[in-house]
Order: sequence, then C-alpha cells, then structure tokens
Amino acid sequence: MGTLGTGILKVLVVDDDPVDRMAVRRAFKGSDFQAELMEAENCAAALSLISTQEFNCIFVDYRLPDGNGLDLVKRLRQQGIRVPIISLTGQSSDQIAVELMKAGASDYLSKSTVSPGRLRQVFQNVLRVYHAEKAAELANRQREELLQQKEEFISRMTHDLQTPLVAANRMLDLIREDAFGEVPDKVKQRMGVIIRSNEDLLLMVRNIVEAYTYDANAKHFNLIPFEMTELVNEIIQELSSLARAKSLEFKSVIIDAEVPQASFGLKGDRLELKRLLTNLVGNSLKFTDQGSVVLKVAAATPETPWLTIQVQDTGSGIAPDDQPMLFERFRRGQHKRSNSGLGLYLCRQIVEAHGGQISVESKLGSGSTFTVKLPPA
Repeated sequence: MGTLGTGILKVLVVDDDPVDRMAVRRAFKGSDFQAELMEAENCAAALSLISTQEFNCIFVDYRLPDGNGLDLVKRLRQQGIRVPIISLTGQSSDQIAVELMKAGASDYLSKSTVSPGRLRQVFQNVLRVYHAEKAAELANRQREELLQQKEEFISRMTHDLQTPLVAANRMLDLIREDAFGEVPDKVKQRMGVIIRSNEDLLLMVRNIVEAYTYDANAKHFNLIPFEMTELVNEIIQELSSLARAKSLEFKSVIIDAEVPQASFGLKGDRLELKRLLTNLVGNSLKFTDQGSVVLKVAAATPETPWLTIQVQDTGSGIAPDDQPMLFERFRRGQHKRSNSGLGLYLCRQIVEAHGGQISVESKLGSGSTFTVKLPPA
C-alpha cells in the first residue's frame, strides 16, 4: 500500500538531529508503508544523494547546519525535482511551515506529532496530489503530441491536395486561352465548370486548415486600423460578377453616415474580416436564385456602440431547427449554407476573435439576414 507506482518507497530524511530522524523511521516502521529510508544531516549531503539517486519522497527539516530547509526546497524545485517534499517543523512554527509550502513543499509534519497514524495521513495526501499532478502532466504531454501530429498532418494534407489542384487549374486556364491550339467554345465552358469545382475544393481545404488553426489557438492576427466601408466596397466589386451571372440585384447600403460622431473605423485583421464578409456574401449569392443580396453597414454611434454589418438575401431561408447549429463545426442541417460545414463556423470564430457577435434571422421562403456586430476602434 502507498507506493508510487510499484515496489518499495525510497525516502530521504534531511535532518541534523538523530532523534528526529529516528522518530520518522519509527513512524514508517509502525505504518503500512513499505519504505527504504536514507538520511542526510545537512543540505550538501542531501544534494549529493539527490544528484545520484532517485527518491519517491523527501522529508526536510527547516534548520540545518549549512543552510535552511526553505532554500533547499526552492533549489530542488528549481532543479525540476517534482517528487513530494514534506517539511519537518518544530513546535509553534506554523509560519515557517507556510513559507516552506509556498516555496514548493507538498505538506508539513510537526515533529511533536510524528506517529504512524499522522504519517499515514500526510503521506497519503501528498501521494494523491503527486499522482494527480503526474496524470495532468501526462495528459498535457499527450495533448501537445496529438496537436503536433495534427499540425503535421494538416500541413501535409494541405500541400498534397492544393498543389495538384492549383497546377490543374493553371493548365486548364492555358487550354481555355488556346495556348495549345484552338478549343471549341463548348469545351471551354465545360472546362470552366471543372475550374470552379476545383476552386470549391481548394476553398474547402483552406477552411479545414483555418478551422484547425483556430481550434489549436494558433491563429495569429495582424491588427490594423481601417474603415469598414472600404472593405465593403471591395466585396461589392469582387463579387458582382457572381450576382450578374444569376441576374441578382447586389448592392451595399451605408447607414448613419451623417450622424454626429459616427464611426466606421475599427482595429482588426483586415484579411480575416474580408474572409468573413466574402463567406457570408458568397453564401447568400450562391443560395439566392432570384431577388437580391444587400450588404449593409451601420456606423457605431454614441447610442449604438457597435459597428453593425448585415447581409440580407431573398433566398430560400433556413429552417428554425437548423438555425441553432448553423455556426457549429461540421453541422450543416438541411440548409447547406457551407459545403464542408466549416464556412459559417469560421465566420463565428473570426467574429468572436475580434470581440464581436454573429447571429441569423431567417424564415423558410423569406430569405435570411446575417448580422455581425463588431466593437469600433
């Protein structure tokens, strides 16, 4: 009973008083612990033994001929020795015991109460804490190793999937441009379909990488001040072709620009916030077959201290049962707003990383409104 793992406990008692050392030895003998005790009369002897042998527990007296127990405990902890250390204290030395425990001692034992029963109680307590700490350390190491393995896998997967897709699209673009001879228009149209499918797959791969980066708390942000209206204009210009291809009305609306002290400025990662808007607007354009998609931005004002962005569409809408899981990872429901189930999850991660909020209001057959609220600069 009471072993650290299996076998006999190896215990070091550091005390210059042979009577006190004998008291500890007798207490062990009278307990149900199987222990091999070694003794050291001073700090130097203790450090010498610890440097050449491993102990399961160390008892340390406060007053030693060449130093004190407080300094010894600190030194052992600084050396990375994590085994339980029990301080031996005299009468009326509670303050010393507190100082020793602050320095890293696991518990303390008053010399006046050294007995098999008291020893068992203290020893079982420190063993339980020690085992719990070791289990936590092991779990953390395993988690770090798993994260490292996942990172290596994601990196390899990204390279192995992206490289051939990018190369294939470049080759298809050259063929469509008649670089290798004239190609019929019908064939060029089919190539365009293949290129768009490849681009969708590339986006899925990048979303997987981004989702992992957020989950691993490894995302690094480049925070800079900028105007949200400028970013909105970029989104309108870059995605207008998608709207024209489906004959959709696509526009931006700026709200509260004339209000005194209104602000469209914020400090954030411009690329990540552009990813957010591209994803939201792109989804609305993709899942709206007729009508319009409107990108609204309302300034932060003294009355409304949020910079508010809304993407409104006249698409098919989202069922009430699907809305609570809309921003969860790999949870698409029936709405299919994100092919991989990651796009809207990433939107939530981006918004929350900037201290904001994201929500959706939708009715089947009546379109959807996605609302993002961000703190202004």
